Amino acid sequence: MMDGTESWQEFAAAAARQAGKLHLASVSDKLRGLHQRIRERHPAIERIAVALYDPESKRIKTFATSTDRGKTLQGYECPLDEVPSLVAIAASGEARVINDLSVEPLADTAHSRWLREEAYLSSLTLPIMRNGHLLGFLFFDARMRGVFTDEVVTGMHLFGHLLGMIVAQELAAVQMLVGGLRLASRFAHLRDLETGAHLDRMARYARLIAREIAPAHGLGEDYAEDIFLFAPLHDVGKVGVPDRILLKPGRLDAVEREIMEGHVTLGLEMAERLIGDFGLASLASVDMLRNIVIAHHERMDGSGYPYGLAGEAIPLEARIVATADVFDALACARSYKPAWTLEHAFEEITRMAGDKLYRPTVEALLKHRAEATAIHDRFRNSEPPQHL
Repeated sequence: MMDGTESWQEFAAAAARQAGKLHLASVSDKLRGLHQRIRERHPAIERIAVALYDPESKRIKTFATSTDRGKTLQGYECPLDEVPSLVAIAASGEARVINDLSVEPLADTAHSRWLREEAYLSSLTLPIMRNGHLLGFLFFDARMRGVFTDEVVTGMHLFGHLLGMIVAQELAAVQMLVGGLRLASRFAHLRDLETGAHLDRMARYARLIAREIAPAHGLGEDYAEDIFLFAPLHDVGKVGVPDRILLKPGRLDAVEREIMEGHVTLGLEMAERLIGDFGLASLASVDMLRNIVIAHHERMDGSGYPYGLAGEAIPLEARIVATADVFDALACARSYKPAWTLEHAFEEITRMAGDKLYRPTVEALLKHRAEATAIHDRFRNSEPPQHL
């Protein structure tokens, strides 16, 4: 079983990774502005790049670049441990200065080969640290030898510190949004006496499904990671449901059911307020959060709520989360039923495919039932009553 700390670390790593993607345009604009100021004093510095470190995969990836001419290396990534010089920089926290790349032995990586192809001859690398943890690296490159004198390096340290603060702040914005919503969601489930294992399981079921069906919809790995990031927030509105309803043993009556179903619109209101407070309304992936919160109880035949959407009118991410949520609810104890066996749960979602649940999402979960079973076993806990 995975403990709460390990689970949160995985979530936090995903948040950092996706926050970086979400704020690419903002960081790029600020990077170009700083580069222009640097060129006014040091015209030989033709390129500045930011690479982020993902602690979960232990990989670095080029995130934002400002360059005056030549080809860019956007999107390059590799395991950090394949670049010993960067490992040493991360460990020491010190800058690396190379004033003649033509004679310096470099690792045989795509990045090193690209530097030589683009005729860069001087390089300065600075680590980006926050609270003693590695966020990534800053690269300053020039096509002249001997550019990074002690005086220039001192100046670049100041600019590097500013760039590091910008990156950290941009990453923190989405982390704060998701963290705030996740905390509210956890409070809702704590009131229902849950440990949060349901959130851990269904987010991973959803990512498993998304990875399988994303290519058919022209979507990539980032889409599945966004799903993992936002899926645990699906029921955040339950924090506003009265205890007498949320904690009621047995089934709800019609009036209570209406109040319970109101958690969907309440959840969207909470998400919108936080999105506004953090100034994230322009971020493309925030629409995924909205769609998951408002539409995860919609059903393919139009029998769901709150709007009675049907078929393709239901956002894809909501269809994915719906299947993950229903499967986990079936496999766990509720006030009105004992936990079903996984075999029984798989059979039930198969029966629901097409009419209630999006068939490709069910087929994806069935295709990866071994992984789904491992998730169920890894995050097993004693489930208390909960109303869907």
